[in-house]
Amino acid sequence: MTNIEAKTLSAVLNDKQMHILLQANVDTLLRTHKDVWEFMRSYYEQNGTVPPVSLVCEKFTDFEYHEATGATKHHLEELRQQYLEDNIKLILRQAANEIQDGNIPDALSTMINETAALGRIMSAVRDIDVADLDDAVAHFENIAAQQQSGTYGIYTGLKGFDNYMPAGITPGQFGVLLAYPAIGKSWMMLYLAVQAWYSGKVPLIISLEMTESEVRNRAFTILGEGMWSHRKLSKGEVELDMFKKWHGKMFEGKPAIHIVSNEGLGEVTPSVIRGKIDQYHPDIVFVDYLNLMSSNQRTDNEVVKMKNLSRELKLLAISEEIPIVAISSATPDDVTDMNSVPTLGQTSWSRQIAYDADWLLALGRAANSEVIEAVFRKNRNGYLGEFYVHADFDSGRFIYKDME
Repeated sequence: MTNIEAKTLSAVLNDKQMHILLQANVDTLLRTHKDVWEFMRSYYEQNGTVPPVSLVCEKFTDFEYHEATGATKHHLEELRQQYLEDNIKLILRQAANEIQDGNIPDALSTMINETAALGRIMSAVRDIDVADLDDAVAHFENIAAQQQSGTYGIYTGLKGFDNYMPAGITPGQFGVLLAYPAIGKSWMMLYLAVQAWYSGKVPLIISLEMTESEVRNRAFTILGEGMWSHRKLSKGEVELDMFKKWHGKMFEGKPAIHIVSNEGLGEVTPSVIRGKIDQYHPDIVFVDYLNLMSSNQRTDNEVVKMKNLSRELKLLAISEEIPIVAISSATPDDVTDMNSVPTLGQTSWSRQIAYDADWLLALGRAANSEVIEAVFRKNRNGYLGEFYVHADFDSGRFIYKDME
């Protein structure tokens, strides 16, 4: 157990994936290295990064650092399995001793209580006791630590959006942008991706209606904040020396922005997205858009497909502990009105999308207007409300506009 604990903490020092252990409540699993972990966590909370290996080894001379390790998630799973094995053996020994003493009811009670507690720690689908103070305090401490270090919620920089989502876009959430055609929902999604990138996150953009180069042009436009014209970029009209200088300054030392299209991939399903998550390890995934995807379970029925797809993406977000934001087209009640903000029940083909979404932001824009009206039709983790954004698509500027 000691060696596995050392390997797990060494893996964090190597791949810097501190958030994996923070989210796992790893304190319970550690026995011999809890002091090392507490130091690493405290250092991370104060400095926003894992401590240098040399500092940990200097402070804890008996810490056995492993230079060659696997991913943190791999060694965390090893730690869980070893913890499970050791505790099952301990429970069985305690029950055997009570049986030898003739306390069979006590032996049964011990096994039931101890295995139930063990199951809560080890199960991927955890149950909790509201009266368990220690578990609640540990949860709040973990969330507070991640918020303080900027590794938990993702904020957009749009005052209206962030006010209604106080914790930001958080791991495991399934968010939906809903709008009629030509409103600007793909631009809005890409703006959110860029804001995630500004905060140090790695966004993964799955584009099924535009080529990756077109999405990249839009990203450059938004990142330039007025420096580039989207129309000119699309035509290749760019001063290359100026662009090279800007690009080097903008991206030096920054994370990647991954764009994936379905060209050459065939159908894109949640299973394909899971593979891309494993490949790129993003912090947030954007899907443009749901209606062009396929579900893992093949069907010719569009309603069934969308119902399955919605549920599969929701489960993917939960299992990978990563937020997924997807675009859904809206079905109009009146085809002559394609500018207003759609309602919750107008998600195309299946209302299951609205049921599964943790939040749904509906968008509308009047003809020939640059002002997007955004309304939270659903929000499990915040408030319902609306706000306005002035969007200049050619210059890539998105400016929050106070309601009049």
